[in-house]
Amino acid sequence: MSSVARMEVPNRMRSVNVRMFIDSMPIVSTIDYDISESGVFPVGIWVKTKKSESTLDRELRSSGKAVSLLLQYGCSLKEISETFTRDSIIGSVVWYLNKNLDDILLGNQPEKVPNLSTQPQGYTIK
Repeated sequence: MSSVARMEVPNRMRSVNVRMFIDSMPIVSTIDYDISESGVFPVGIWVKTKKSESTLDRELRSSGKAVSLLLQYGCSLKEISETFTRDSIIGSVVWYLNKNLDDILLGNQPEKVPNLSTQPQGYTIK
């Protein structure tokens, strides 16, 4: 088994918030990222609902921690989005962020808040 090191996370990072709806539920995700000579790297994704401290909110925060650790150990957003499938809220969030990361980091937000679904027939952005 190879030894994989966790990246050193800076004390201060740039971040951007992304609002979206998933299954008609408002979701806010925060992407923490680092800029280095070799590019821009997301190092943390935090997801929450407006129903603070609900069971779902706690589950999303836990899932966000897992996604953040995967990023810090070198997994790409693409790999993570394929692992956390789109039939879960965290999977839908990571899929959307992966597909739109450049625009998000450049500040190009869509005119309408993205409306995603965890249902197989609803995998398109509405």
